[in-house]
Amino acid sequence: MPALSRGQAHPPGRLLNSRQPTAPAPMTDPHASPPPATEVDVLVAGLGPGGCMAALTAHRLGLRVLGTEARGRHGNRGRLVVVRPKAQALLSAVGLTDITRGRRTTTLRHVEERLRQTLCAAADSVEAQRPSLHWHTRVVALTPGADHVLATLQADDGTQHAVRARHVVDATGGKLEALGRTPRRRTGARHIVVTAEYATPPWYDGIVGARDPDTGDAYFLIPMRGRTGITAYLDSPPGEGDSEAVLTQRFEAIAERLGLRDLRQEVQAVDVVQRLLPVPSTDRVVPIGDAAGTVDLWIGAGMSTAIEDGADAAEAIARAQRAGDVATEMRLTREASARAVARHQRRIWLGRVVVAARPLIIRLWPTLPLDQVTRHALRSPRWLWQGIRVVFGRRPPAPAEGRD
Repeated sequence: MPALSRGQAHPPGRLLNSRQPTAPAPMTDPHASPPPATEVDVLVAGLGPGGCMAALTAHRLGLRVLGTEARGRHGNRGRLVVVRPKAQALLSAVGLTDITRGRRTTTLRHVEERLRQTLCAAADSVEAQRPSLHWHTRVVALTPGADHVLATLQADDGTQHAVRARHVVDATGGKLEALGRTPRRRTGARHIVVTAEYATPPWYDGIVGARDPDTGDAYFLIPMRGRTGITAYLDSPPGEGDSEAVLTQRFEAIAERLGLRDLRQEVQAVDVVQRLLPVPSTDRVVPIGDAAGTVDLWIGAGMSTAIEDGADAAEAIARAQRAGDVATEMRLTREASARAVARHQRRIWLGRVVVAARPLIIRLWPTLPLDQVTRHALRSPRWLWQGIRVVFGRRPPAPAEGRD
């Protein structure tokens, strides 16, 4: 099979520039040499917000970029996220000045979609050194060397190809641990959150919810932008409790009782337990985002931290590759990994504080058995917005014009 070219995104399930034969293919020589590996400066594994930011930054700095994503082109994660000031500035730097239109929050899917649109536009450009993007493609083998990393990519149809990269940005959320990368360690308790999006228009203002005095579960409804739908959350107390299946059934029963219809985003039960790499990476693979450490959902900082990681890692890799000697190159690479781990360590500490305060925070919400909840019983606590300002900071300014 020919080597991958650098350029446009390829269709799902196959590598770029593959063609369907019009006639039976000739038999291949089993003793023939394999095709040469595609050579790039940076392989970005995982094109979530952090991976996209790393790819866009590396491309802007003149590096040859190849990006892979195990999922499809479109985002499918509807969880509410906070875009922190540093992440807001980085998104503005790649042209997304209107990402939240003056709000602190948006959905993970929305940011992912906008970043992928920007990255795909770069891949579809006429630039000679445009990024090469490969959807439905995973890294299935990884061998770091003294001056490069050899990776094997596999598309959904089973097609494999080798890539030789000077650096790899691991934005897979920890999936490369299955290939022998250092595993993250738990730093907190199990914490299950169930969420979904519905097309039902909100009948309330602001954010409403209730807490169950018996189970300790908290349930929230958040209006979507333009009041075109609702994002629902069921948050269980951290620790060993009901299973994800039981919590999902409870969540769906509440939705039925409230008349929430027309799923826009499927029901997802996620363990948002905090994890952290015990030591930074010492080779040419730089973990970012959840691959470096996960941050509890209650502070909404996971996506913003990943975006900061991605930009910092790409800038460090660009400096390293222009250093002129291997010792300096590796020192700059190790320092980038160390910064990512330290960044997550700080956010995890804040996450611990907020999770520890959860019993006090949910006491602000109306008390109601969730199996008896009705639309009119859900209310907002008195000091909700003051608390949001303390935890999440000031509302960012809205641009005069822009799309969302």
